[in-house]
Amino acid sequence: MAMQQKVHNKGHFRNQNVSTLGDYVRRNNMTWREQRFANRQHDLAWYQYLRRQADLPAQHGIPYGKRQPSTPANSDETGISKIDFASPPVTLTWLDLKAEAPPKDKGIKRTLTKAFCPWKEVGQPKMLLKGVSGIAKPGQLMAIMGASGAGKTTLLNILTQRRPGNLAVTGDVRVNGTKMGRHINRVSGYVQQEELFIPSMTPREHLYFHAMLRLNRDVTKDRRVARVNELLDFLNLKKVEKTVIGETGRIKGLSGGEKRRLLFASEVMTDPPLLFADEPTSGLDGSMAFVICDAMRKLCNQGKTIVCTIHQPSSEIFELFDTLYLLAEGRVAYFGSRKKAQDFFGSLGYNAPANYNLSDFYIQTLAILPFDREASLERVEHICDEYEKTPLYAQHVGEAEQYHTIDDDQTNTLSSVFNRSPKYKAGFFRQLTWLLWRSTIDTFRNPFELRLRLLISIVLSILFGLVFLRLEYNQQAFQNISAVIMVLIVNIAFSTVQKNADGINRQLPLVLKEHDDGIYRTLPYYIARMVLELPSCALSIFILGTIVYWMANLYDNTQHYFILQGILILCGIVSVSVGTLIGVSMPTPDAAAALIVPVVLPLFVFAGFFINAKTIPNWLIWLKYISWLYYGNEMGLINQWKDVTSIDCGTAPADACFKNGTDVLNYYGFKESNYNRNLGLLFAMFGGLQLISFIVLLLRMKFQRTVG
Repeated sequence: MAMQQKVHNKGHFRNQNVSTLGDYVRRNNMTWREQRFANRQHDLAWYQYLRRQADLPAQHGIPYGKRQPSTPANSDETGISKIDFASPPVTLTWLDLKAEAPPKDKGIKRTLTKAFCPWKEVGQPKMLLKGVSGIAKPGQLMAIMGASGAGKTTLLNILTQRRPGNLAVTGDVRVNGTKMGRHINRVSGYVQQEELFIPSMTPREHLYFHAMLRLNRDVTKDRRVARVNELLDFLNLKKVEKTVIGETGRIKGLSGGEKRRLLFASEVMTDPPLLFADEPTSGLDGSMAFVICDAMRKLCNQGKTIVCTIHQPSSEIFELFDTLYLLAEGRVAYFGSRKKAQDFFGSLGYNAPANYNLSDFYIQTLAILPFDREASLERVEHICDEYEKTPLYAQHVGEAEQYHTIDDDQTNTLSSVFNRSPKYKAGFFRQLTWLLWRSTIDTFRNPFELRLRLLISIVLSILFGLVFLRLEYNQQAFQNISAVIMVLIVNIAFSTVQKNADGINRQLPLVLKEHDDGIYRTLPYYIARMVLELPSCALSIFILGTIVYWMANLYDNTQHYFILQGILILCGIVSVSVGTLIGVSMPTPDAAAALIVPVVLPLFVFAGFFINAKTIPNWLIWLKYISWLYYGNEMGLINQWKDVTSIDCGTAPADACFKNGTDVLNYYGFKESNYNRNLGLLFAMFGGLQLISFIVLLLRMKFQRTVG
């Protein structure tokens, strides 16, 4: 009898002309009934699984095709056009997620504290999530809410697989029944809370860069440009499209609301079927916050799945959400329809006052008040316990479990159904081309980059030239002439190391984000940065060396002048490598800046000017051989003095007189025979440091886990 009923049900579906999963979903989902977008998809493996979940018969040979991009609609209900040709509607599920934060005093510090300070209390692990489950469906806008410390950001970081920190995480996250792992970015976008941009670019240039690297390879250039125009119109950014984005405290640019909308536009550029947003309204006024949430509402009306964390939304914004996911102390206090939440809390005796913002009421009810902590914890525990007893909880957990009953782990394979489209939508040379384009704009437009560097080079060179103006070749001036070369090398080293360490470290958060988004690989980014950095560094060094060389009356020979310029530039590019290595190794710009002096100063001391190379103690001799300043100083002095055949002794005794350049080189302990060796070692140091810097950056891209 049950079999007959099942056959009858399947026949009922066929009688209603249900031929694809999209037909079934549209008939059972209000937001899809108007057929706002076509449902034809590639024949993917997950298709048959979802048909079984819908109790539909397996079908083969259906003429699947690509969804055609629709034109931007004028109606406010449809939002932006759909351009993704391959992504299916997405159901996101998570089951029994637990997250434990390790104690702060872990490792050897914890061991020593317990051994030698038994009276001192050691830290304990903290459970941030305590077995939470949920499901986010196509066409639904889900809001994860809760008081501070409830676990909202932790949950979102685990769902997005975006560097969730050093948490011990257990549980299962799936997309349409598939374990995506780190590949979830191929079907999702992530609007993070931190606004990361190249400050010298305009909104149009920023979106153009993303359009060229994030859209599928079969999308034409005209369609990419049209997509940029569409997003500028959709998020009301047309009037500021040619205004630089700016950076607080450095470059005046867009307002906070405009930056937030631009960040949102960047993530919906690719029309992802799944979108995460971490407090997208943070720092915005009511009207700007509503613009962002209304945009998410329109995307859900197209069948997107959107999960966002949000803090104290207004009543208008609160009405835009379909589903609430309320967290308290790492547990689920309520998960279900927004409209039914009031009934649930009312059944427990928590009734909101009339005309009161319900979002504020829920958050305050679940908050842990510091002046009444015990009662607050008891109240939260009671609400969470009561929710877990409701049929609603069993229903949602049961729905999620259906997607976790099949063994479809695609986290470590490239053959999964979602991995058919490549992670990177652009090839290596296309990535390199557009990274060079962006870096060029940033270099020539940023007042703190090329222009300031050239201005400083001119000012310093004139100052040094005046200090060492027209030196004479006598016993009193030979040390000053040698000091000129050392001053040039040291100034180049410190300024270049500092600039590159600070510059690349400040840009790392943006690079990590864009790498996680699959915009470009590590290698083209690194090459593009070096291709722009090395010439600008060489230009500033050339200006500095030219002015000082002729003002200070160094050896009057054009060949010697160009050789010294080459030595200075070579020392400069080695300094670029040192600064890059420090920048990619340190966690913050402040840490990078603090490391510069301890690294460069000892190498400067052993460069052969302050300490004679012949008198360096054996146990410190290794510092001389890792100092590129030593090699550059020796080469520069050899170039300066090797052809000087006569130095005026004046009144100096004959036995204490330096008669020629060879005597000067012997005084410093330098040998002409070392010139070619030093040249080769400088090139080797440049190549070796560049390789090490790239490897460190590559490992950081892959393994760094930013605390979320």
